[in-house]
Amino acid sequence: MKIFFHETKFNRYSITALIASLEHAELIDKIEIEIFKDTDIENILNKETEGIFCFSFCSPQLEKIKKILEKIKSVSINSLFLAGGPHPSGAPKETLQAGFDYVFVGEGEKSFPELIEKIIQERAFSNIIHGEKVQIDNYPAWSLKYKKFSPLEITRGCPYACKFCQTSYLFGNKPRHRSIESILKHVEIFIKQGMRDLRFITPNALSYASEDGKTLNLAAVEELLKSIKSLSKDIRIFFGTFPSELRPEHVTSEALEVIKPYISNKILTIGAQSGNDRVLEKIHRGHSAEDVYNAVNNAINAGFSVNVDFIFGLPGETALEQLDTIKLMEKLISLGERKNLEVKIHSHYFIPLKGTPFANENATKLSRNLTQFIGKLYNLRNIFGKWYEQKLYSKN
Repeated sequence: MKIFFHETKFNRYSITALIASLEHAELIDKIEIEIFKDTDIENILNKETEGIFCFSFCSPQLEKIKKILEKIKSVSINSLFLAGGPHPSGAPKETLQAGFDYVFVGEGEKSFPELIEKIIQERAFSNIIHGEKVQIDNYPAWSLKYKKFSPLEITRGCPYACKFCQTSYLFGNKPRHRSIESILKHVEIFIKQGMRDLRFITPNALSYASEDGKTLNLAAVEELLKSIKSLSKDIRIFFGTFPSELRPEHVTSEALEVIKPYISNKILTIGAQSGNDRVLEKIHRGHSAEDVYNAVNNAINAGFSVNVDFIFGLPGETALEQLDTIKLMEKLISLGERKNLEVKIHSHYFIPLKGTPFANENATKLSRNLTQFIGKLYNLRNIFGKWYEQKLYSKN
């Protein structure tokens, strides 16, 4: 049996986890795996390849995925087509209607190998599979046979349930942490493979080992980083930066003193989303604009540059509230200039995501002041991100 994974820059970490789950379930020797990208599709069509085609995608990718699906189905008539990831999890029936045979909702480490096993045994299975919330300690993060590695997931689940974000609604609001013992076993493999730069997947890096995800456990964070460093003097730890971030109220002077001796990144990523307290409360962020200012100030004083996430066009915000966001961005950039460090705005535009409280909300049009300020930031090279492409997708 051959399994094809459609890989994009958005889903490559998920593919690594799914292949690792097949290896963990001892199915890896019963199947052949091929990873294909958009540039490989014509080759697949020419070969009329048969097998199980797996797609993981977000809402903005849906129309593109539907076109790819239609093309492959036209020549691979005996193949099966599986979908998972953020959009299928939030809209499983819509995804089935798009032409998929099976849709996975939520986590796939347990349910995906189970489905593959049943397909091999020609047993019946529901078209919509609801994945169990697994203990990530029980599953490997990487595939050794296929040499698939990604940033190491150390926490899954988020207690804050921001209304625009799918994380809490897909993975729950109680954080599940990978144990230090499991992390160190993965890092030993990482080192043996000759790799050096270690990154993490987590909703909030400083929440590691916190029972509720809100109260910091800095002793555990330090033990984690110190233990990793003890395995190799050459390993470089990237913590509190892409593909994870830090919540602003957690970026205290004490927390920065704990992590700074062990990490190699000189830039921290902090989630702000808005500069207006009413908007922050409405979207359920759980922090204030002042928390954002204090976090960036603390980071700058500790010698870090900062990337700050903002979402433009949040539902229901007014032009005056957008002005508060402008003022906060100005203040944050000024903080960096005083210490000759960079504060950059990581820009996003609101997109309604399936399965969230804001799934049916529309983006707010940007005020003239905000549009002009964004242009000014580009001239100063203080902004990056995909906000404009996201705006085109939202059609607002």
